[in-house]
Amino acid sequence: MQISTLISKPVLSPGGDAYGYVTDVRFARGYQKISCLVCADVEEEEFYVPLRAVLFFGDAVIVSRSRIATPTGLFSPIGKCAYTHTGEALGNVSDVILEEDAESTIVISDGKTQTVTRVSCASIRENAVLYPDAFSKAQAKGKAKNGTQAPALKTERKKQKENCVPKVAEGNINAPKEAKAAILNRTNLLGRHVRRSVYDGRGTPIAVAGECVTPAILSAARRAGRLLELTVNTLTDSPIIISK
Repeated sequence: MQISTLISKPVLSPGGDAYGYVTDVRFARGYQKISCLVCADVEEEEFYVPLRAVLFFGDAVIVSRSRIATPTGLFSPIGKCAYTHTGEALGNVSDVILEEDAESTIVISDGKTQTVTRVSCASIRENAVLYPDAFSKAQAKGKAKNGTQAPALKTERKKQKENCVPKVAEGNINAPKEAKAAILNRTNLLGRHVRRSVYDGRGTPIAVAGECVTPAILSAARRAGRLLELTVNTLTDSPIIISK
């Protein structure tokens, strides 16, 4: 299953009643399966559906009435900056692919090419760091515990300091509420420049290349189911490319 295909899908009851649509997902430890769905109703109020309440994935997501008060699991890596273990920028995480009988993979895109890697070869925190293999990842973690930072870990910390929006550590229940809300609602995109124009299903531009993200653009992208596309097109330090 490609996680990106879930974003903006309608959420329905078994009887066909509309509950809202999917805006994000949270993952279980190891990113091998979904922990819960983050959804929004017609009034853009968020609600959370645990995986056990999902009855069917298809053109729509069929769920029972079961809800949870707060989202559980790890934040989605989609939209995070990706680096090699030596600190070389690769692009952004554009997708996560869950396999029923195999290890999950993540997809990295720089706008021209895509890189696919196993989850066991990736360290996902504020950014995603890719290693040649799982053994190299384990070695890097061991060095970090002994006080020696790998180049990619230094890059992560530098990027975190430069970001004006406070980062929320996964599972940190004491993190500021406003920081959590910024991540859930994508308000951390406000003021960022759009690399490529984003359009709705009818071809009407939601945001033009080079334009700064405003609350109106964010709301329009959410309604049109283009929030993921807007996120990937703004979470980057790459030069702005004006679409022709």
